[in-house]
Amino acid sequence: MKKLILICFGAIALSTSNVSAQALEQGNVSIDVYYGFPNIYASVFTALYSNGTETNLSSGGVGPLGIRGEYMVADKFGVGVDVAFSNAKVAFDYNSSVFNPVTNDFDPVTYTDEFKTSKISAIVTFNYHFLDNDNVDFYGMVGAGYKNRNFTFTSTDPDFDAATANVSVTLIPVAIRLGVGVRYFFTDNLGINMQLGFGHSAIVNGGLALKF
Repeated sequence: MKKLILICFGAIALSTSNVSAQALEQGNVSIDVYYGFPNIYASVFTALYSNGTETNLSSGGVGPLGIRGEYMVADKFGVGVDVAFSNAKVAFDYNSSVFNPVTNDFDPVTYTDEFKTSKISAIVTFNYHFLDNDNVDFYGMVGAGYKNRNFTFTSTDPDFDAATANVSVTLIPVAIRLGVGVRYFFTDNLGINMQLGFGHSAIVNGGLALKF
């Protein structure tokens, strides 16, 4: 999949390398709304619990879902802000037993646990637009900023201590991203976007592109 995406970017680059007109010029503002893939934590949760003793397992997540804006300070150079949010969760049942003082025996019981995590990050980006024409904008970018991740664990077990299980953990609260992207505009103001990179949001993301 990664090779296919790179081939697509390369084809777009070759097809536009000899055209002088630009989709984005100095003074333009672009806004991208995007959804990313994969949701790494959702995939990890599914892998960790799918082969255990848990029952009624369900997992999933949202995002990364994001929005980025860019202002062209020159014909080839732009600065912007990129904000992304994602979450993931897994829920499952497990069997246990509780002592019954009336019967002086242990009764079977089923509890439900749910584990969630969410992340929000915001970065400042610096973008160099090296190949574009009236419709296509192809660029490279680097960005850095802030991120925060929360973990929440809940259980129907009455002995569960929620106060010690719900934490905000960000070992290094710095978000970075290095990537390449492309926008294709159907009209003067509306198009689609796609970006391939590492850090901050998903490896691959894409969605709507607006230009003003």
